[in-house]
Amino acid sequence: MSAAAGFLSGEKIILASYTHLYNGLPTTIAGPGLALCNYLKNRAKKLVCIWQPMPLSDTLSVRAEVFNKQQLVEVKILPVLDWPFGRGKAISLIYLLLKIRDIFSVIYFALLSRERFDIFVGVEALNASVGVFLARIGLIDKVIYFNFDYGAQRFTNPLFNFIFHLLDKFAVCHSDYTWCLSQAIIDTRNKKGLPKEKISSQSVVPVGVDFRSIKRLPLEEISRNTIVYLGHLAEHQGINLIMEAMPDILKAVPSVKLIIIGSGPLEKKVKSWIAGCRLEEHVEFKGLISDKEVEGVLCKSALGLAPYMDDSSSNKRFTEPTKPKTYASCGLPIIITDVPPNAAQIQENGAGIVIGYNKNDLTAAVKSLLTNEQLYNEYRKNAIEFASRYDWNNIFDRAFVSLFSLDTGGG
Repeated sequence: MSAAAGFLSGEKIILASYTHLYNGLPTTIAGPGLALCNYLKNRAKKLVCIWQPMPLSDTLSVRAEVFNKQQLVEVKILPVLDWPFGRGKAISLIYLLLKIRDIFSVIYFALLSRERFDIFVGVEALNASVGVFLARIGLIDKVIYFNFDYGAQRFTNPLFNFIFHLLDKFAVCHSDYTWCLSQAIIDTRNKKGLPKEKISSQSVVPVGVDFRSIKRLPLEEISRNTIVYLGHLAEHQGINLIMEAMPDILKAVPSVKLIIIGSGPLEKKVKSWIAGCRLEEHVEFKGLISDKEVEGVLCKSALGLAPYMDDSSSNKRFTEPTKPKTYASCGLPIIITDVPPNAAQIQENGAGIVIGYNKNDLTAAVKSLLTNEQLYNEYRKNAIEFASRYDWNNIFDRAFVSLFSLDTGGG
């Protein structure tokens, strides 16, 4: 048993996180919430997970799962009207209304529990801020702000950007601890000015993978000409670049097949592109699927695409995106733009190729890895080795051991 498991065995914990719900269940596609839930439910005395569905989920109703000593003992639902309007837009009326839902849901389920909790983990500033309120009224002992999403200019709309940073600063200054996905987030935030004691309360808890549970396939069983895009279908994620480059990729590797997994504002455009260019033989659109299905598709494929667009409002320049490590954990070398902080790390470890945001670079990288067997085998081996260092259990063990060490005055 790890030291963290010993510390947590007597703790009662609330975890509040946004997520994509698929068939009513949380998924890993939108952040670290499910990974942390899986970690805590096997270690904490009691765990309440509050799942706040994102707009493209199959329901907008909030789901609360209650675990006692590893067992799921109760599921509670806070019904929310499933509005059909604006769910595919990046920012819309429903997006703002869901923030009100999120505030209410955390307070509602905390009060419904009728007991005091030792730890509250809020994924993102709004949830952490509500956790601070619950601590003020005596329902929570310690609050952890798990900061997954950050950008110096998070939104192009000045008002939204102001509110985002106001909430972020409040959450950092009033939570007991702040977990950030990268050092770049901490450095950027500190430049904005924080009290000294709150600078030291921040620590890096990087993106991880469930490495030990993934069933990677032998090289001879994968489809060597299949490339995959997994994630939100939005401009800053680079799906437009993939569509632009696909004709050139087909010329370079005529047998190539692209699989697209995910949903988002550009879903209709992607579907129209596939049909309009008659690419059904070479492009398969899967939409949102379960985590197990995602793992199955990735493990059978050859390459993972992460061509993030470098624009001023992209949070990827500061945070550490999930999908590069998800690709690597399934054995896929990564093709990534030089936008997120870990792009250089991927290249240094030979786990992928870093490109500029242009179709020529993307085409050349795909061609080199699909047509050079020796090069591909080397990158695949390196990708698996790279991902093995980031198992979620090890990451959370270190995070909680550090937290309890600070609580007891350790170094």
